[in-house]
Amino acid sequence: MVNGNEIISSMRGIIPSLHTPFSKDNKIDIDSLKKLIDHTISSGCAGMLVGAVAGENSSLSFEEKKILIRESIIYNRSRVPLIVSCSAKEQKDRIALSLLAKEAGAEWFLCQAPDNLSGEELLKCFLEISEVGPEHLMIQDLSWTDNGMKDEDILNLYKNIKKFKALKIEVQHSGPKYSRVLQATNNQLHLSGGWAIMGMIEALQRGVHAFIPSTMEILYNSVYNFFVQNKFEKARNLFFEILPTLSFAHQHIDISIRFYKLLRKREGIFETSICRPPISDFDKFQNEEAQFHLEKIIKLQNKLLNN
Repeated sequence: MVNGNEIISSMRGIIPSLHTPFSKDNKIDIDSLKKLIDHTISSGCAGMLVGAVAGENSSLSFEEKKILIRESIIYNRSRVPLIVSCSAKEQKDRIALSLLAKEAGAEWFLCQAPDNLSGEELLKCFLEISEVGPEHLMIQDLSWTDNGMKDEDILNLYKNIKKFKALKIEVQHSGPKYSRVLQATNNQLHLSGGWAIMGMIEALQRGVHAFIPSTMEILYNSVYNFFVQNKFEKARNLFFEILPTLSFAHQHIDISIRFYKLLRKREGIFETSICRPPISDFDKFQNEEAQFHLEKIIKLQNKLLNN
């Protein structure tokens, strides 16, 4: 049986949540997906997550999710850990996706905790999911408006679900929650952050094992590597260079997805930057600001690659 320390050591660093590329006819662009997987691996990431919020999960049909999961697992060829998102609004769909992930050969799956469940109902929900899913479960603790899951619910799941090996925290006041969970689980539960990427330096100081952003792997990996090498000033200085871009992109999740898909196209990884509704195109002013930040990020990435 794989223990917590082995899980943590195998997934330390940056684990991007991949965007789903769409072709001009609005189908999943498999060629661009393969380019993205290669880029994620070659840039030194510790793993990848497919089909989650950044991947426009809610816009994908069940058949499209099948295609995305299978193509990603086959092409990745176990080169790095791959986590399959099985989040859905209904329990029957979570179970169906978890079963699909296992049948497709996934070792990891992620499921967002339903925001209307707690206590024994939440435990029952995840017991059902874990029975049919892959070997390792990552639970997503996501809330845009509050502190997310109660600490006691997290610990109840951790004590009673053997497959629960990782927690992705994306809530308000993430910092203190990272520390509480790490202490309560004796650092045996793999812990990652995502949307709270602007607190990356503080999170690393608290002992968070990984971060799950959606792009800029070259930059985030450099920040992470500087930090673990005890080059704290270099880590801070590089991170401060990308904070203005994060400030623009993190106004709203839809702005984030739109901007980072533009970046993927600019990098030559995606053929298009198409997003599905409800994500809209930028207006004139947003586009001008986006172009400024795109230029800055491309130059900064190239500088790091050439050093």
